[in-house]
Amino acid sequence: MITPAHGRRRQTRLDRDLATAWRTAYLCCASAIVLVPLFFMILASFKTVPEFFMNPYGVPKSWAFTNYTKAWTDANLSITLPNTIIVTTVSVVLSTILSAMIAYGLRRKDRRFSTGLYSLFVAGLLVPVHAIILPLFVMLKALGLLGSLLALILPYSAMGLPLGVLVLTPMAAALPEELVQSARMDGASEWQIFRRVILPLMKPGLVSVAILNGVWMWNEFFIPLIVAFKPEAQTMPVGIVAFIGTYSTEWGLVFASVVISTLPVIVAYLVMTRQFQTGLTAGAVKG
Repeated sequence: MITPAHGRRRQTRLDRDLATAWRTAYLCCASAIVLVPLFFMILASFKTVPEFFMNPYGVPKSWAFTNYTKAWTDANLSITLPNTIIVTTVSVVLSTILSAMIAYGLRRKDRRFSTGLYSLFVAGLLVPVHAIILPLFVMLKALGLLGSLLALILPYSAMGLPLGVLVLTPMAAALPEELVQSARMDGASEWQIFRRVILPLMKPGLVSVAILNGVWMWNEFFIPLIVAFKPEAQTMPVGIVAFIGTYSTEWGLVFASVVISTLPVIVAYLVMTRQFQTGLTAGAVKG
């Protein structure tokens, strides 16, 4: 005999299984939206131009591995890849550390002052790159930095601050004040408190900011095109455009270059995915 309590438990289990099935189906669809284009991109990187147009979504009949070697040499990836790594790494480190310092400073100021300053930093997310490129070009020209890696590192570091302040300030505000007071009573200076107490506790947020800013800096095309016009200072997105012509485009080489440029970002995300997920939720609830 099935009792009402047993029936309710069965219905609850059925609802839970149905909700799990819906979530699984949703995640599979979302994953397919992301992974299917990557799959076709990898296939296209092994095709010649005629085969790409004849069978753009099929498996290559003859795998053109030479696309990768030609992409490495013809797109100057041997130069643009190290440039991109240097610019992205230095800019991410600078913007992340500066953002953490700003976030730590904002949590200790008067609320009215810190709220206005916080809003001012976050408002930087609303400013498009195209609106600042002309004054940026004039300023870098006056400093004699045009055509150098510093012409990218300095703007990237500054433009990474709004996102860093947005993510890290709530985390800094959620940190226990007792830890800071205890370190101060033990004779620690403000720099020691920041380096030995604040930074370790904010590690998930720091990783999240580093990944989000790093992906944007890695893929940025417009700023390097304008201010880093010399071949020895170009980054990978600018180098890849070399295969795109007015009358013909080497699509196999383009996709091979894109695959090469995508791999470091994917590896970095897979290595730091747990810290990234933790950082997105850290500081969301204070207390």
